[in-house]
Amino acid sequence: MTKVVGRTPRRVPPLNPLRAFEAAARHQSFTHAADELCVTQGAISRSVKALEDYLGSPLFERTGHGIVLTDRSKKFARALTDVFVKIEEETEKLVGVRAPASLTVRAYTSFLIGFLMPRLADFQLHHPHIKVRVVAATDQTEVNREQVDVRIRYGHGKWSDLESVFLFHDELTPVCSPNLLPPSGRPYPVDILKNQTLLRTELRPNDWPEWLAAAGAADFVPRDNLHFDELSVTFQAAIAGIGVAMGQRVYVRDDISSGRLFEPFDRVLNRDLGYYLVYPPERREARPIAAFREWLVHQFEELEN
Repeated sequence: MTKVVGRTPRRVPPLNPLRAFEAAARHQSFTHAADELCVTQGAISRSVKALEDYLGSPLFERTGHGIVLTDRSKKFARALTDVFVKIEEETEKLVGVRAPASLTVRAYTSFLIGFLMPRLADFQLHHPHIKVRVVAATDQTEVNREQVDVRIRYGHGKWSDLESVFLFHDELTPVCSPNLLPPSGRPYPVDILKNQTLLRTELRPNDWPEWLAAAGAADFVPRDNLHFDELSVTFQAAIAGIGVAMGQRVYVRDDISSGRLFEPFDRVLNRDLGYYLVYPPERREARPIAAFREWLVHQFEELEN
């Protein structure tokens, strides 16, 4: 009888610990890795420890601020990410998906500029296999439903043909450039607006009247007004020192942090209206939509912390 000599088995670590480590390495967090893989943080920690025992060396350094990859494990983590992305792509080809996963996001220009664009690189870092296409549009712009995967909409969160996920409430307060009014003078009296140009957005005609009413100045008549058709342009006019704009606090957060804008008053108008991520209910479990939904909700949770 001829003896068949088999191949030497590959020295491959168990799959689950590899998946746990790769996710933890991408997120730099056991908690976020657990959320992605739908397991507990303890399960991720145990899996990483099992992989470290298998390899005989630590993969993370535990610091007071969290976990950090060791110099030796960084290359290993990148290689694992490439391998898992390749497996996913080949699986999609096998089951008949001809193109890489893609996601088309339709959102207000102000949302894109004020919030999404500064953070989109983070989504691409964690989901490099999803190709993102961004469409800037208002609710008045008609877009074919099949061409858009998710949208950002403003309202009360109830649309008959769409599933919605709450992102943030409308919080309004005036903002202006420190070159227009000295920040050291805040909080200013509302009467200071009598000598300022109010910057108004045509698609949001009630912002200024409702804020003034809440501030006890419903009968206030401004010296002058400038009108713009897009909120992001209104904010740019405020940054340029042209006048005082009604700021949506989430959108101007980065401008305030950088000192380009500041809030001259303490009064904030809180509305029941808010911003929502919406998509067809039958597509809620589509991989690109689920990944973007979870990432976006986490971004707003981070703002609260």
